[in-house]
Amino acid sequence: MRIWHHGIDGVHAFYINGLLRSLFVSLTTIFVPLFLYTMGINLWGTFAKAIFLVIGFYVSERLVVTCLVFPLSRLIEKIGFRKSISLSTILLMGYTGALMMASQNIYWLWVAVICGGIQIPMYWISRDSAMSQDIDKKSMGTKMGYAVVLENIAGLLGPFAGGAIVAIFGYSSLFVVALAILVLSAIPLWWMPPHSHHNGVSLRGFWSFLTNGRYLHQVVANFGTAMNDYGNVVIWPLILFFQGIKNEKLGAIYSIVAIVTIVVQYLTAKWFDKLRAKNDYADEGVYAVSSVGIAFAWLARMFVQGIGQVIPVDIGRQLFGAVHANFYCDYLHLGGKRMGSIAFWVYLEIVYSLGSIFIFGVMAIGIYFGVWKEMVLSTIALWSLVTVVIARESNMR
Repeated sequence: MRIWHHGIDGVHAFYINGLLRSLFVSLTTIFVPLFLYTMGINLWGTFAKAIFLVIGFYVSERLVVTCLVFPLSRLIEKIGFRKSISLSTILLMGYTGALMMASQNIYWLWVAVICGGIQIPMYWISRDSAMSQDIDKKSMGTKMGYAVVLENIAGLLGPFAGGAIVAIFGYSSLFVVALAILVLSAIPLWWMPPHSHHNGVSLRGFWSFLTNGRYLHQVVANFGTAMNDYGNVVIWPLILFFQGIKNEKLGAIYSIVAIVTIVVQYLTAKWFDKLRAKNDYADEGVYAVSSVGIAFAWLARMFVQGIGQVIPVDIGRQLFGAVHANFYCDYLHLGGKRMGSIAFWVYLEIVYSLGSIFIFGVMAIGIYFGVWKEMVLSTIALWSLVTVVIARESNMR
């Protein structure tokens, strides 16, 4: 039986769920690629094989998403957003448990890939569809900004705590702590009100979406954002790890940077709504500046060495990145509200998967030629700049 409390709506339920889920994510995400790399080194003893284990894991996970997202979207339509997100939480528990077991038997990674690949669309399609329905256009920036701030509060101590747990107790203890937090994150979902679940996905619809000028800017920006996201949570931690910045020191960098993220995103939460209300190009201009800023930051990351250089560059990146993330999320959900169906998020999930597979493909080619760091960081910088096209959404009707 669904629990209902008159004072809590769908957006507030997501605030609480997002806070707890982000605590889980911040504890584990940047350490999973390091765990995989360390496992590869212990098994095979060579850099190339170990790094290809990391690449293969994330590419396989995204292939699962791409292959199953259509039938999963129909399941979401049938059972609703609340049950879909609850199911994603169970699958995420399976993913975490499989990673724990993988330290004993590498074949458990296949279980982690499948559970992880299925839970991604189950959660994000439901979450984004529900929030697009629940948030009014005029307050999109404010409501989404607050959601992101709460999620980043959880990310403040998570990386440092995760690094400390790994350093003292090992990866298995980290996954146990994360599992306990994940269980708690499902509780607020039962305060969600009912939503409409219009779907309409099809291969023909996906092709139309890709070629429709009214949504092409969303497609291009989402493709680039996938590279930026995986660069931050997979590739950049690996680069720092190879520089000798490990465990609690690596976590401390991400926690320090999270402080900047929280402050900037809180201060700019209402900024988007005010700029967009002018009906000119004010919000687009701010977003363009932030896109240029993070592109230059990715290029600067090629040359930094040691914590003393990494922290200032990463803080500078987040000054732009926090604004960029706020505005991007607002444009994205405005597009979802405009299309008004689950199909919008299904199609973008495929595009996002293709973008992530692309950057890992670039990484694999770069490893072959011995210049993977330069190739990957310059590619992410370019596509971070290209994401500026999503600002076209501001004046779409």
